[in-house]
Amino acid sequence: LDRIPTLPGCFLMIKSCPMEHETILSDVRRIVHSLEQTTTLKSIFLVADTSKQDGFLRQYTSVDMHAYTTALDKIIEERLVDKLVIVDGKDSAQLFQVNNRWLGKSSASSHSLTGQQYASTMIGFDMIRNHPCFEPNDLVLQMDSDIIIKCNCDVIRQCAS
Repeated sequence: LDRIPTLPGCFLMIKSCPMEHETILSDVRRIVHSLEQTTTLKSIFLVADTSKQDGFLRQYTSVDMHAYTTALDKIIEERLVDKLVIVDGKDSAQLFQVNNRWLGKSSASSHSLTGQQYASTMIGFDMIRNHPCFEPNDLVLQMDSDIIIKCNCDVIRQCAS
């Protein structure tokens, strides 16, 4: 029997770093509540890149790791996300695999030479792709935690059709 094609599902991946220690909880609440009003999400992942604690591009504040981890704990406690992925940049084997698979490079770097993070995003995509309910036609909506979003319709379904 031929399989009846289904509409793609949608995973949400929110990216964050410790510089967002003051806003991450309210940002995740706002994003999740805004999207869930009109969109059915298969799963929500929060990727916390803790590989840097200083020297950020466009750094606007200092880092408070205790406040950041407390906020991450609260996000889990409130069940705002299904999966918290912490990328501390210390697993060189993981970084080597990610760089090799995604970029074809033999490197254990987590950031580009000019400082842009990329490894935590790719690790997040890999975690979603390996999720038990992920299907090949599913979509991943990836965003930084400080994005401002307003939805009055099911934007995911509109993009998928």
